Amino acid sequence: MFRDILTDRGLSLNSLHALLQLSECGSLIKAARDDRGLQSRYSHYLREMSGFFGVELTVRAGKSIRLTPAGEELAQIARYCFQSLLQFRQNARNEPHSFRLGADDSLLQWLVIPAVAALRRPDNPLRLILQSLRTAETISRLQEQRLDFGLVRADAVPPGVKSQRVCTIKYAVVVPERLVPQRGLLTLKMALLDCPHAAPGSDGQMNQRVQELARQLNGQYRPELVCDSLAQCIAAVRTGYYAALVPLQAWSPDSQIRCHVVEDTALEALSRKIVIAWHPRLMEVREHTAKRLKDQLLVALKTVFPEQ
Repeated sequence: MFRDILTDRGLSLNSLHALLQLSECGSLIKAARDDRGLQSRYSHYLREMSGFFGVELTVRAGKSIRLTPAGEELAQIARYCFQSLLQFRQNARNEPHSFRLGADDSLLQWLVIPAVAALRRPDNPLRLILQSLRTAETISRLQEQRLDFGLVRADAVPPGVKSQRVCTIKYAVVVPERLVPQRGLLTLKMALLDCPHAAPGSDGQMNQRVQELARQLNGQYRPELVCDSLAQCIAAVRTGYYAALVPLQAWSPDSQIRCHVVEDTALEALSRKIVIAWHPRLMEVREHTAKRLKDQLLVALKTVFPEQ
């Protein structure tokens, strides 16, 4: 049945591994970790495999090479095969299963890690590898089957990727007391536009929504401190010198710094529906173990963040 594949030269585990390395690293230099000898072998494997299949698997891009659509398709097939072999070996050796979960760093810190901790059982060992990724990268790795699960916005899930709802994140403006006027009510406009703010610089969609909200309030949103993560924004608030837009569930009062939490119906425009997403083909490979973990994660996540 497979005689032609077994007798022709050009296809091997090494060549398939070289293909996956190029797919995941983006260049042979990175894949070979600057080892010129290994880079040369990878290049040789890929040329041989292109000849074996009779189609170009790579194309030159400047001084490097990248995969063609046919190369990316073959990488998906190879990843599926390697994952199946790994799953078989883990089952045969009765080893703990490893799963990879990607999400924004803030979601990992205040939602995923507490949920995972609640799942831990001495008699049910589990190795979960968390990866801090932006939404686009999480989606890309799910599509390429390089992640088992991802926590992302519901509106970011593409066709072909399955998902289940986890929660809706609602936002509030947290303002240290020292920034609040001595008299009068702290309105949303004052909290959002008149206080120095710390804000993540990498969340383009959220920034656009906040700017739109600021225009509706007849102003502009101009954060003074641009941070790399929500955790940094919260740390800035705790200094007492910055306000910030934060998920309600992510904020916990600090006995050292008294803050005002400003909620308003206008902030509902910033709300985000969060889902747990996975590639159905990878779930098929990992069988009941992955499905059980997905269901357990979903329950634990909803326990950490119950819907209001």
